[in-house]
Order: sequence, then C-alpha cells, then structure tokens
Amino acid sequence: MLLPLSRAIAPDLDWRERCASTNTELVARAGSSRDLAVIATDTQTAGRGRLDRVWSAPSGTALAVSVLVRHDAGLASAGDGVFATHHSDAMGERTAPDPRRLGWLPLIAGVAMTRAVQTLGVGRAGLKWPNDVLVHDRKLSGILTELTSIGVVIGAGLNLSMTQPDLPVPTATSLVIEGVEADDALTDRALAAYLGELLPLVAQWRAADLELLPSIVVPHLQTLGRAVRVERPGLPVTLGTAMRLDDDGRLIVQPSAQGSALIAVAAGDVTHLRYE
Repeated sequence: MLLPLSRAIAPDLDWRERCASTNTELVARAGSSRDLAVIATDTQTAGRGRLDRVWSAPSGTALAVSVLVRHDAGLASAGDGVFATHHSDAMGERTAPDPRRLGWLPLIAGVAMTRAVQTLGVGRAGLKWPNDVLVHDRKLSGILTELTSIGVVIGAGLNLSMTQPDLPVPTATSLVIEGVEADDALTDRALAAYLGELLPLVAQWRAADLELLPSIVVPHLQTLGRAVRVERPGLPVTLGTAMRLDDDGRLIVQPSAQGSALIAVAAGDVTHLRYE
C-alpha cells in the first residue's frame, strides 16, 4: 500500500499486508529501530488488547499501528528533569524517562487518536480513561502500550470500515458506522490523521513540565464526573464516581460505599455506568 499521506508524516513506516501483531513485531525489533519507527497493517491476525485479551477484526476493516518511543531520543532534555539517570554495572550509565511521566503516555496516545477521529468527522468522540476512544460509549479505538528497555511501544487499533454485522461486540463501532466515507484512501487518511496528532504530542510529552500534561488530556476525557465500575486485578470491584487525575495520571475515584476513602487507580478496567 502506497500511503502517501502517512509516509509524508512518518517516513520510517513499515506497512505489512498481514501481521500477527504490530506491537509484538516492534517490541522484538526495538533495539534496531529508530525513534518513532512505525509498523502498521489492516490485517492483524493475532492482535492483543489490554490484559492479553484477543483483538480481532475481519481482514482489511481495522487499522493496527505501533510506534516506538525510544528512551534515548530525549537525551538532550536530560537536564530539565524529563529523564532520570539510572546505573547498570554491565552497561554504565543509561537513561530512562521519569516513571511519573511514563504514566501519561497511554493517555497522550488516547488524546492523539481522539483528535484524529474528530478530524475525520467523528466529532462526538472522546477518551475513556486510560486509553479507549468512545462514541456515545461505543468503542471505536483502543490503545495498548508496552514498556521495554529500549523504549515504549504504543499500539493502537482503530475500527475503520466494519459494518454492524462485523462488530466483535455490540458495544463497538467504526468510522464508517459513524458516517466517515469508506473510500479507497480511508486507511491512509486514518493513519495519517493519527500519526499527525501523535508525533507532535510525543514531542510535547517529552518536553513539557509534568504539571502541564493534564491540560492536554483532561479536555478530551469523558470519564471525569461519571459513575464508574472499576475492576482491578486481585481486588474487589469498586463502584463510585471518577473525580480527577492525580500527578501520575492515575484516576482518582470516590467509592459509593459510605465512608470509603478515595482510591487511585493505576491499572484496571473502568466502565462508564448509566443510572436510569
């Protein structure tokens, strides 16, 4: 596939006609890949979602794209607190991002996808913490980030041309269902829209003070103020209200149970609830 719009934004783009998992491929070759290298396909045969869930779609109907954000690409920013120095007896000094900053990267990727689908014509799209893009609480896109010693691989899946019978679950949707034209350039337009938002946002994420990151994320976040169900590994289900984000990008939830203290959710499944 030629992808002229996308290649103009990301020249180091590896398009695959078929791929088991773009994230798995990019994680495996991270050490030999340049910063912001991209692998993408519209036919992913062994895709993974969060918590190792299977992510599948009919051939040619969904975009899967992974981008490598290398740790060492920000070395020039090491003096301003963006990077923390760690030591290794085998390797000497090496650098890695501040762990607090890493917590914001999935949210930043979610903002990029939200903005991208809005520019494609889905103005009602918004971000569900931490990294699902929804339209009226129906999932249009999901993000999966994987941390490696080389950098972070940001994987994104976007439903392109699925029709109602193609949807994996009734709570999903696609660009075409939401009114975007299914022309021959849809894949390129969607990929270019996402990369065109993500790459500048990664640059902001690297350079901005931590205190400024909420101002990028919160305007797109639909979770705050909502009644939510929170499922965390090894812990009881919590019902409550999403109140705010903390300095690390964690979701602060006020449980419904009387007298319960606020909880900070770093990882887990968050479902928006509707009380009739």
